[in-house]
Amino acid sequence: MDRDTRLRGRPIWWLFVLRGVLAGALGIAALIWPTLTLEILVLFVGAYLIADGVMGLVVAWRRMAGAGRLLQPALSVVFGLLLVLWPGESARTLFVILGAAALFVGIGYLVSARRYALDAVDRRLMTSAGVVAAALGLILMLWPGAGVVTLSWAIAAAALALAAVLFYLGVRFRQLGVRVESRRF
Repeated sequence: MDRDTRLRGRPIWWLFVLRGVLAGALGIAALIWPTLTLEILVLFVGAYLIADGVMGLVVAWRRMAGAGRLLQPALSVVFGLLLVLWPGESARTLFVILGAAALFVGIGYLVSARRYALDAVDRRLMTSAGVVAAALGLILMLWPGAGVVTLSWAIAAAALALAAVLFYLGVRFRQLGVRVESRRF
């Protein structure tokens, strides 16, 4: 019996419910263990960078490419190893760097705002944006763990919202009796 024949007429609603359960589990885990969740994500990114870099090195080596073609895959492997060996520190370091960038942008906005007239709307907007960016930058630089937790909560919110949508679709498909139909063209 071929695959098309086996799938014909089978209900699909349970696949959506199962995916909803998995998304909900991810969301709950991200709320309960925010630091661990982000460290696992960093580990996955590190593993991807290592695999991508090794494949790039193999391709460059087989093509007898010059040193310029080896730089990107080699750096990919190095950064991947850093992420895999020190996932928690890597995430915190990233937030410190992002904080420094936000602080720099905020100060730039504050300096630029001085060019506008005192009563100009643009001056007030740029000043407000500069203060917010600088404050966010300082928070991320001084307390990078706050950024880690916030990002994990954002992942949790997205996963829980996805879980709700998938549950809804699963229940709706069950009510409608949607089945997989295979068609040959």
